[in-house]
Amino acid sequence: MLVNSRLILVFSNGVDEFGDPIHKTKSFNNIKPTATDEQLTAVASSLAPLQQWSLIQVDRTNLHSLI
Repeated sequence: MLVNSRLILVFSNGVDEFGDPIHKTKSFNNIKPTATDEQLTAVASSLAPLQQWSLIQVDRTNLHSLI
């Protein structure tokens, strides 16, 4: 049974001195388990313009109870 979800936004924050990309993440815990992926994508799209970095990835992590 799905008991909890987390929404993770990954942003690009430039490159380091070796030319490797730097990523920053923002996590939102206690997302309703009943929220659909489409709803979370809409939320991420609404939050992205409010950030100073460019959104490059949106992830969802689900926690399931096995017993």
